[in-house]
Amino acid sequence: MRHALVTGATGFIGHHLVQRLIAQGTAVKCLVRSQARAVDLSQLDVTLVQGDLADVNSLAEAVKDVDVVYHLAGLTKSVGKGDLMKVNGDGTRNLSLACSQRSRPPILLFVSSLAAAGPSPGVEPRVETDEINPVSSYGRSKRAGELAVIDSADEVPATIVRPPIVIGEHDRDGFQWFKTIRKLGVHLAPGFEDVHYSMIHADDLAKALILAAEQGERVSRDDQDDGGIYYAASDEVMTYSELGHLIGGCFGRSRTRVVRLPMLMIWGAALSSDLWARLRKRPTILNVDKAREAAAGAWTCSAAKLRRHTGFVPSTSIEERIRQTADWYIDENWL
Repeated sequence: MRHALVTGATGFIGHHLVQRLIAQGTAVKCLVRSQARAVDLSQLDVTLVQGDLADVNSLAEAVKDVDVVYHLAGLTKSVGKGDLMKVNGDGTRNLSLACSQRSRPPILLFVSSLAAAGPSPGVEPRVETDEINPVSSYGRSKRAGELAVIDSADEVPATIVRPPIVIGEHDRDGFQWFKTIRKLGVHLAPGFEDVHYSMIHADDLAKALILAAEQGERVSRDDQDDGGIYYAASDEVMTYSELGHLIGGCFGRSRTRVVRLPMLMIWGAALSSDLWARLRKRPTILNVDKAREAAAGAWTCSAAKLRRHTGFVPSTSIEERIRQTADWYIDENWL
């Protein structure tokens, strides 16, 4: 039996990964900052270990007796960019250090982001050999996490996976799309240009992570731009408008009204939201950092390398996954 540690298990991607690992017979430990915040996990056949990415001693205890560490924990938004770097960059370095201190280090599977590489450099989807160009503080913090993993490559066997937009059950950020379209029949799209985005469902991403950990190549300090790094995405790409219409169709709407917001309005709203977040000391998904990403153009990537190396294939289409997610939101009374 394999033994795995999952950080970020209380998040919606973590939920899907833990479920898949349990189903395939893996003994799972979950790193949590507090037992009180892990009520859902306590209902599963997992072991909860308390710790924090800022505490190397707690991480050293957490990585004991495991074969693989799935590192999902991180911040996607924050009040200040320093927090992003502290958690996504420094926290990943601390975890790598804890793994390296084992006499037989576990495989470290780091879940990074397409944002760490940047938007598509042209009309073709981004591939692993393309030049790195993060445009947001979030992207730069995830890239810092990647470099921390690469720095430890001589001691810790590690693989990096970069997903694009992730959708699925339990997702609170993406839920806002479904909620607005269900209630108002309106979908907000940034800018007036139709740019394309790659997506992946959380369950398919979980499958990709397990395959990458088991069959993927490992990063090397001598090959930082390509070796051991994979994009994980569905084959389909779509615009924000197409996404809105697909979601609307899940609720029986023959037509969803797509409202295009000028980027000047997006920037203004993001600045106001950032100010409000600082006053409340609570981050929001609409912020200047996300506005930078929205203004950067297309965000597409190819999972061809992952498919060649591991045989990864999404279980079904993104359209079907969107319908599945909408049904879950309804069944769980989120809508």
